[in-house]
Amino acid sequence: MSNSQSARHVSVAFLLAQVGACAARQFAEALIPLNFSPPDAGILRLLGRSPGISQQELAKRLDMHASRLVAVIDELEKRGLVARATNPADRRVYSLRLTSAGNEALAAIGVVARAHNESICTGLDHNERLQLGALLEKIAAEQGLAQGVHPGYKDIQVKGDATASTDPQPPE
Repeated sequence: MSNSQSARHVSVAFLLAQVGACAARQFAEALIPLNFSPPDAGILRLLGRSPGISQQELAKRLDMHASRLVAVIDELEKRGLVARATNPADRRVYSLRLTSAGNEALAAIGVVARAHNESICTGLDHNERLQLGALLEKIAAEQGLAQGVHPGYKDIQVKGDATASTDPQPPE
């Protein structure tokens, strides 16, 4: 079979899964020296982009069960990365924001994420990267995926909760 014949039979879905799994594993490994998991990185990223967001709204954007998010935010708060504040408009609602340490952590994660992206795209020139990005955005939109949010958040494993998946992969 010639290369042109085999190219017609390439499974895009398989290649997306193969490259996605590889990229997710590599990103998780790159975060280890910073003592973060991909879900931590993704949540810090969203908080950095949406200061003052409520816990409920963050859970909704992540398509994550609110009680699971509380445990993750508790841990980030213990590490001094996230602060909760009572919302003046509704005292039952907590607003979330990054602390200065959280902003520093997010900057360090950004360095790792950009290096990871560069590594994944090494074989592509600038125009190919733009084209691939546009095509992947088109596929993601057609699949109804929320922009910038990994669908694995709904399955995040929280300490003591054996019902959730152990393989969440958030956005970079």
